[in-house]
Amino acid sequence: MTTTKEFAIAHKLCGEEVVPAIADAEFDEPLPGTASEIARRAIILHGVVAVGFGVDGGEVLRWLDSQGLTDEISPQELALLQAEEPSEQDSAAARWRVEAEWALLWAIGKVRTLGLPTRTCDTTQLVDEIMPGLGTPIDKFVESAQLRSPGEILAESDRHYHLHCYIRQAMKRQRAPRDLQYVVLWQRCYAFEWLYNSVEWDEVQVDA
Repeated sequence: MTTTKEFAIAHKLCGEEVVPAIADAEFDEPLPGTASEIARRAIILHGVVAVGFGVDGGEVLRWLDSQGLTDEISPQELALLQAEEPSEQDSAAARWRVEAEWALLWAIGKVRTLGLPTRTCDTTQLVDEIMPGLGTPIDKFVESAQLRSPGEILAESDRHYHLHCYIRQAMKRQRAPRDLQYVVLWQRCYAFEWLYNSVEWDEVQVDA
């Protein structure tokens, strides 16, 4: 069984930590959303993930409300935050949102590289160094967000999209790479789909 890097290279995809940016001016269109919008979405996801790990949803909701983010919380996220006791299934799904959050943080320059989806994100760095603490102001974090170039984001988005398509085909034959973290790949694809499509967070579709 191959590694994810070998699988990517075999399908003519970049297997390195950093994908070369697409330099063609034809693909130099900016994203629909701004850096601050992406930063706010990452903060909401951060709160959702916290609830997945057992933090009180009401506490998170009050924090997001105090920071002016209430209207940007999706219906499914709001239901999670308002639940008296989220189900284990909902909690597990919420915990995995950290990988979508990580991809968005990469897009706004808060994470150095994404690399191939063979490992989960660095949650210690996420909590201790990158994200504002629960209950603290978010202004500085949002204001410091800077979008990567369209060519950088498109190159990484394309790699993940095509890798997901090929992986889904391989999984049908039970030939997925041995070191692949499929949920990491799926969550990243979800984040990239949201970046490029003007749809509500709950309505994102991950194509394969």
